[in-house]
Parts: sequence; C-alpha cells; structure tokens
Amino acid sequence: MSRRFLFLILFALAAALLASCTPAITVPIGTIDFNRPGAKQQQTLLVFLPGIRDSASVFADRGFVSAVRESGVEADMIGVEAHLDYYLKKEFLPRLKQDVIDPARRRGYRNIWLVGISLGGFGAIWYDIEHPGDVTGIVALAPYLGEPEVIGEVAAAGGIPGWQAPDNIENDDQRKIWRGLKTYESRKRTLNRLYLGYGMQDKFAPACGMLAALLPPAQVFTTRGGHDWSSWRPMWDAILKSALLSQTAPENGGFRWEGGHAAASPPQ
Repeated sequence: MSRRFLFLILFALAAALLASCTPAITVPIGTIDFNRPGAKQQQTLLVFLPGIRDSASVFADRGFVSAVRESGVEADMIGVEAHLDYYLKKEFLPRLKQDVIDPARRRGYRNIWLVGISLGGFGAIWYDIEHPGDVTGIVALAPYLGEPEVIGEVAAAGGIPGWQAPDNIENDDQRKIWRGLKTYESRKRTLNRLYLGYGMQDKFAPACGMLAALLPPAQVFTTRGGHDWSSWRPMWDAILKSALLSQTAPENGGFRWEGGHAAASPPQ
C-alpha cells in the first residue's frame, strides 16, 4: 500500500469522524421544552439560544431555567439547538423564524424574548436586526460581534455612531453586523427591549462596550470576569432580580423595571 493511498484513507476517516461529531441541520430545528408537564401556557415565551460549544440543555444544566422559576417570572421556556452549522450555512434565521417564532405567535404568545449567550447572543441580535418587531426583545450575554479587525475599525471611528459602513458590503458579513447594530442608535429600537451583559475581562468586552454605549445604563449588566458561566449566571440572576416580565404591557417591551442597579458580581 503506497503512502499516498494510506494518507487518503486516513484523511477520509478523519473527515468522516469530524462529520459524525457535528450535529445535523434539521427541519424543523430541534428544541427542548423546559416547561413542566400540564402547566398552563403563559403569555410570555423565553427562547434560549446556546453558545458555540453548548447544546440547548445547558440552560437547564447551568440553572438558567430554575432561576426563572425561582424569580417568580411567569414565562414559558424553550431551548433551541442552534449550533454553529446553522449560522455557517445561513440556516439560522429561516429556521428560527419558521420553526420557533412564527409557531409561537400562532399559539398565542404575546411576548417573545430571545435570550442568547456568546454565539447565541449574536444570533438574538442578528434575528432582531433582520426581523425588526418580530420579537418583544432580547437579552444578549457576551455576544460575539465580529472579528478584531472590524471591531478596531469601528473603535477608531469613535464607536458605532461615528462609523459608516462602506459601500458594497453585501458579501461582507463582518461589516454587515455593524451596519445592523447602527439601527440601535434609535432609542425606539432599544428602550426596554435590548438588555446586554458581559464580563469586563471578556474577550468580547471591547465590542460589547461599544454596543453598551447606545443603551440606557439600566439595560447594561457587567461583572468582573471573563467569557464563561461564572460571569453569565450572576448576570442572569441580576437581570431577573432587576426586571420583571410584564404580562400586560407588551408595548413597553415586556419588561417592567422596579429600580435597582444594573450590575452583577460573580460568586465569591
């Protein structure tokens, strides 16, 4: 057996193994129902979007689901199995809309909130940019917002308000992200409907900070820490403590603020 033939066999085996480890794209997209069996349907639905290395079940495993129940927020909850391939193959937006959001509206939910972490935070923002008004609001924890080159370009312009998207960027996904973020310069797009959280030592903190500059301070949650669950869980607890999901006022974005401050601290 020649070395070249052996190499081709090993390469094919490695490719097959890698493919077998990658979850398949399904239609409809997979979801996990976090609601108790037989429970009455609420008016609010929380849709959890996981990060790049996680499945939807992580929101139960890491206590996000139990935290909602303990907070007294009256909301149904589902997790969406939106892994990286959905984004790379541009299937994320159509699957989320057709398989999750539209059916939820038909089922009678008045308030639909996207809650995403890291890649899922980007997905929540991306969906809101591409389908404005489709959801009540979003909670984005440590969202991925692009690569350092473009982030540096925006920072050099003084932030999102000073940056202008170049012409002909339809094939430039990186700059399309930031062109979309410019829509959040309008307070109508953000007030009581976009909540951002990130760790101050997070690798995504510089980009998140520029988005935070567009938001009311009470809608920005920060903590000491980096890009991990020890930062995200305390921020989620702080969000639930500082804001209550309103069942009767969808026009204000679904949240009713009870005061307090927008800050969280990791467990000691």
